[in-house]
Amino acid sequence: MGKKVLVASGCSFTFEDWNWPTFVAKEYGLDLINVGMSGQGNGLISKKVIYQVSKLLKTMDPEDIMVGVMWSGIDRDEFYVHNYPYIKGKDTRNNVDGWIENPTNVVDGKLDRNWLITNIGWKIPLAKLWYRHFHTDIGAMVQTLENVLRTQWFLENHNINYFMSTYLDIFGNEWVENFMKHSEVKYLYDMVNKDTFLDVDGCYEWVKGNCDHTFAFPSSGPDDRMGNHPTEYGHQKFAEQIIIPHIKQNLNVNNT
Repeated sequence: MGKKVLVASGCSFTFEDWNWPTFVAKEYGLDLINVGMSGQGNGLISKKVIYQVSKLLKTMDPEDIMVGVMWSGIDRDEFYVHNYPYIKGKDTRNNVDGWIENPTNVVDGKLDRNWLITNIGWKIPLAKLWYRHFHTDIGAMVQTLENVLRTQWFLENHNINYFMSTYLDIFGNEWVENFMKHSEVKYLYDMVNKDTFLDVDGCYEWVKGNCDHTFAFPSSGPDDRMGNHPTEYGHQKFAEQIIIPHIKQNLNVNNT
């Protein structure tokens, strides 16, 4: 029997080597496949989990795979593009700061990167067009819930142990409460297996309420004391006090 694996997916709250997946993998002696990426939305978070797990299942038994997902903001999107154009000599694929690999890919080994991500605060032409004319809160929540359900159904169909959380409280904060009961949203949310979610509002909220001085800018390093992302200490405590107890109570996973 080979070594067991943790597949982790999420955004900037997940992708660093000092984020929560590292501590969970270490606790259970698991190899870590971290497909998180700063700035990516829930569509890519879901796609990457499904791809990685489907690939692992070709050589591994389901009981040797565990999945952890930390969902991101509903106002993040991705588009499949081919030869995305340059405009006025500028690479319009990148965020204005050029700090992220964009477009990105889902399938390993591809030379072409065809998934273009965009966020509501970005200044690239596609973001301005999309959020000005096409993005709606209802539509964004519907897409997020469809991604959650698709991922849950895929993992449950293959008997994969998994847990989920959110980077912020995307389902219960004051901003979303006005449309969570919308007819296009409610029936999807009602189908979500909420027992698979950690018993917190979100990672940010828990760390803010339980760990002093533990927020950093995403690129500042694991110990910086500024910004809005948990530091290594915050991630460690979140893993030790929230994720690992949830796994022990709800999943059939043994330390290796």
